[in-house]
Amino acid sequence: MRQAVGAVFPFLFIHLICCGMLLFLLVSSGILFMLSQEASNKIFLLPALLLTALLFWQYLHHQHSCTLKGYKTFYDRLRGLTLYLLLSLTAGFIFIIYVFIPWWIPGYRGGILLP
Repeated sequence: MRQAVGAVFPFLFIHLICCGMLLFLLVSSGILFMLSQEASNKIFLLPALLLTALLFWQYLHHQHSCTLKGYKTFYDRLRGLTLYLLLSLTAGFIFIIYVFIPWWIPGYRGGILLP
């Protein structure tokens, strides 16, 4: 029980501070308003989806070519990790901008979020 409490409290404390600071930064700088406008306009949705598809294809092609070679060098592993991180970031940004923000704060027009 003591280990669970000792693990949960630091996690919650750090999570609340980091998320609170990030939310304050997004609201005070106007980035959240800009992202909510992009979510309703969907200007960059098609290019972002095409970039995600291209990164996914390159990742699969790279894995396939390493399988055909039979071994992976340091640069193969570095390239695979880089492609995976770029793919994850791109898909994550698409989800956050076009799914999560409109669901979380529909019709956001700027200003504070809490009453």
